[in-house]
Amino acid sequence: MWKRYLLYLIRWQLSTPILAPLVAFGTGTPVFDARSWLWSGIANVIGGAIFFWVDKFIFTSRKLGSTWHVKENIICVACGQKAPRGYRLVKSANYDRTQGKSEYRCEECSIKKAEELTRKGVELYK
Repeated sequence: MWKRYLLYLIRWQLSTPILAPLVAFGTGTPVFDARSWLWSGIANVIGGAIFFWVDKFIFTSRKLGSTWHVKENIICVACGQKAPRGYRLVKSANYDRTQGKSEYRCEECSIKKAEELTRKGVELYK
């Protein structure tokens, strides 16, 4: 977890070359003034420290909806046909397939599976 956090903060620092000149322009200081770069870097550390947790909630919260995976060029687990795109439901409010083998289905079989799960009470699109 801490490796991801550190990488996230580094990723935020990659926006400093965009932010610093805009801060310099907005404050009327020269673009290469060290203060613009320093304060932009500090702002990015603070932003990264805050938004890591916000983004983590957005992308992992079960309260925000279902998680689907889409993969190109698959062999459908249901019908055995090659398909240009495959789908699988990973997680929803009352369904969790984050562990185990990934089973992708073609669009037609995915629709059938979704209908089957809906009949069983799985909330697909919450």
